[in-house]
Amino acid sequence: MNKSRSVVLAACLFAATPAFAFDDNRQGFILGLGIGLHSINSDFVVNGAKTGSQSEGGIATSFKIGGGVTDQFALYYVRNASWYSAPYSDGSVTREIAYTIGLSGLGASYFLEPAAPSGYFLAAVGVGDISAPFESNIQADTGGAFMLGGGYEFSKNLMFEATLQATSIQSSGIPPVTRRSSSLQFTINYLFY
Repeated sequence: MNKSRSVVLAACLFAATPAFAFDDNRQGFILGLGIGLHSINSDFVVNGAKTGSQSEGGIATSFKIGGGVTDQFALYYVRNASWYSAPYSDGSVTREIAYTIGLSGLGASYFLEPAAPSGYFLAAVGVGDISAPFESNIQADTGGAFMLGGGYEFSKNLMFEATLQATSIQSSGIPPVTRRSSSLQFTINYLFY
């Protein structure tokens, strides 16, 4: 008897979930997509000594999926990435390939007002990675990452966002090289709610 009640309750909750999605308030299901530009600076460290640095610019992307706890506070999974092009050599040929340095983790936003227009602050912590997503022979490396930022929702769902993303990623090579990067990202985001 208790098992059937649990199944009925779970089915009712599952069926009611769409009622909280895309209802024009931030409380409930949210889905965010963003694109913009970034500037990234990286330092390379081997055995505690800085061995080089690199600065790049390119496309920044953002993806968020989660829920608004209230109309002013949201928790979500976030994937922010800084895309750039850099030379890669396989020994005989050098060519430009696309790389990403990103963060995948838990994010939170606090909106200053319950509805647009509104400024907001955000933070995220998670796994940092560097990869060449279109190359099958290059292994991705991971480490720690965090992100801080803010933005402004100037009309319902449409936002401008500025974030600072920092990562510390150690390569699997010998000797291991730690890449410490910071990326300043400016994106236009659309948040479905």
